[in-house]
Amino acid sequence: MNILGLIYHEGSTHPSACLLKNGKLVSFIEEERLVRAKQANNYFPSKAISHCLKEGHIVLDDVDYIAFGWDSNLYTFQHPLNQVRIFLKERLYKKSRHKIKKTFNGRPNMGSALISGFKEILIYNPKNIMQKLTIGLNNAGFINAKVPPVLFVKHHLAHAASAFYCSGFDEAAVLTFDGHGEENTTTIYKGSGKELTLLKEINIPHSLGWFYSAFTEYLGWSPNEGEVKLMGLAPYGSYDAGIKKIMDEILTVSDDGFTLDSDYIFFNKRSYGEFFSDLVIERLGPPRGKNEAITERHKDIAFAVQAKMEEAGIALSRLALKLTGSKNLCLSGGVALNCKMNGVIHKSGIADNIFIQPVSYDAGASIGAAMIAAMQRGDDCRFKMEHVYLGAAYSNDEIKAILDLNKISYSYREDIAAYGAKLLSEGKILGWFQNRMEAGARALGGRSILADPRDPAMKDKVNDNVKFRENWRPFALSILEENITEYLEKPVITPFMTMAFDVVKDKIKDIQSAIHHVDNTTRPQSVSRKTNTIYWELINEFRKLTGVPAVLNTSFNIKGEPIVCSPSDALRCFYGTGIDVLIMGNFVIEKRPLSC
Repeated sequence: MNILGLIYHEGSTHPSACLLKNGKLVSFIEEERLVRAKQANNYFPSKAISHCLKEGHIVLDDVDYIAFGWDSNLYTFQHPLNQVRIFLKERLYKKSRHKIKKTFNGRPNMGSALISGFKEILIYNPKNIMQKLTIGLNNAGFINAKVPPVLFVKHHLAHAASAFYCSGFDEAAVLTFDGHGEENTTTIYKGSGKELTLLKEINIPHSLGWFYSAFTEYLGWSPNEGEVKLMGLAPYGSYDAGIKKIMDEILTVSDDGFTLDSDYIFFNKRSYGEFFSDLVIERLGPPRGKNEAITERHKDIAFAVQAKMEEAGIALSRLALKLTGSKNLCLSGGVALNCKMNGVIHKSGIADNIFIQPVSYDAGASIGAAMIAAMQRGDDCRFKMEHVYLGAAYSNDEIKAILDLNKISYSYREDIAAYGAKLLSEGKILGWFQNRMEAGARALGGRSILADPRDPAMKDKVNDNVKFRENWRPFALSILEENITEYLEKPVITPFMTMAFDVVKDKIKDIQSAIHHVDNTTRPQSVSRKTNTIYWELINEFRKLTGVPAVLNTSFNIKGEPIVCSPSDALRCFYGTGIDVLIMGNFVIEKRPLSC
């Protein structure tokens, strides 16, 4: 059976497509990689659909079902009624916080809740989604094609499936948390064999994703994109009792989950941002402007927000394990991108085994939706996800054709791993383009920028001359899986950069440009010879030359752009940045030195 998984809705980010053939995941790609627009907001995944069908060697007529990672069937009149219910519960029947509210003038009304609900009906209802799907398929080249039957899957169920069915566990607690999917913001499922059973749900307006996005926006970054900056800034801050008290008022964590004070995030007047109300300004002062210098107070706020997220992550993980009676934990949803929180959960020892879906944000819902459809129709799609090299690949012949077309000088080398390692040991910054592109937010040696982790100046050099981003932003580490116990405290095999670990003290000097110097943690990728042979060989050759079995790794892109997909994308990034050498397949492209 051929099942095409999709995720898209108006106003959403990260539209994607995947293809399951007889239960096997054969292709996955995000639309952003193909249209070259970061996150591809409001794009329909037309190019992603075409790519997946091509990779699967099928045409649209061969597709048995389309599985959609959002349950549009819920968006009838039920949804505006839910909006009104939320309003009544949160504003009319909830005890007032008099000491805060008495000075606050902004008040929403029931009409605004109804308007919001009806607006979502227009966007998410099945008829609108089907119309968008027909147009999207036409744009993908399938003119007047017959649309296969469409199955709508609840968003959090899709996320849960993408984690549990890819974990290799026979049973597990499955925790999904994000901004929201339909009415859900947090869910706990019990995974057992082929079954996923919902045990607990937390609904709008209580959302950890919105909490973190609100303070991302407050600190001057774009929500749904800048959260990684907040996470990176947090270790530079310090504990502040006053700020912590405010965070405790906004987000209350308990053994049974958490509640979010909706007056700060969901309701009330907004004069400064989309994700937070003016009440945040009353309590914390003016937000940071986008180009304003970062102060110690900004760092302390980031510290407090991250600490609160970690507190909630631990509490929810404990609850999930308690409700299911399992010692295996699966995480998915956008919040699961918080590798610092994930590292704290691992370090706590509350679970024996943890699997974090590497495409845990919205894009991964296409995978989960397809898996739910496959399981319901008799295909067993369970497997242990050991890699996410599921995207586009280019042969040496295809790369050569593009180099020749662009009149690029190059050399061909059989010993490409050894040669690349030599360049790294000499301080060169490499663009590394090999085999199938990786899925997810992290570069994993398919489309990476690499450098020598030993050089303390390399972090600033790559940030300033290549990535063009804030110089405090940390980088990641790709390390041979055989050596992780030498360099990391209490590590596990982590091929997807989904957890942060403390670095062994006497190894800090070896990898200092690829760790967060403030707290001596790193977000590593354990590299397996089995799943990425050429990348493993590069790092192993670097180890032979330097004694260090690891390299600095960051995504092959610049600020504001998606990770490169094609050789042409790689060439544009190479010639537009301070990357010294580009290696694609077995081809080496070097920049000529400036002449006097």
